[in-house]
Amino acid sequence: MEDTPMPEPLRRAIHQLVAEAVQNCQEVLTYTEPFVSHDWKRMTLYRATDAADTMDMASMLIAAYCQRTGMAMDTLASHLQTRQQRSRAAWPRGPARSRRDARHAASPR
Repeated sequence: MEDTPMPEPLRRAIHQLVAEAVQNCQEVLTYTEPFVSHDWKRMTLYRATDAADTMDMASMLIAAYCQRTGMAMDTLASHLQTRQQRSRAAWPRGPARSRRDARHAASPR
């Protein structure tokens, strides 16, 4: 393992991105309050995906730095969780999805 600290410009950028993601997460929490009924579905989804996108940017920025400074691609890949793996594992498996699949399978082509 390398003992050098994160370079200052990268550290500042990561702090900014994480602060932005936290702000979006706090907005998600605001829309979960019982007194907020207007647009809670839309706004919680907007802010949650904003937070996720921002954290993706942070991880890709760090990955780009690691790649540029010579980290082996197999090492880098082993440290990253790909979007494909996450989205496949996180996708809801419920009746709504199976109804959609059934409609799609039954539709004429």
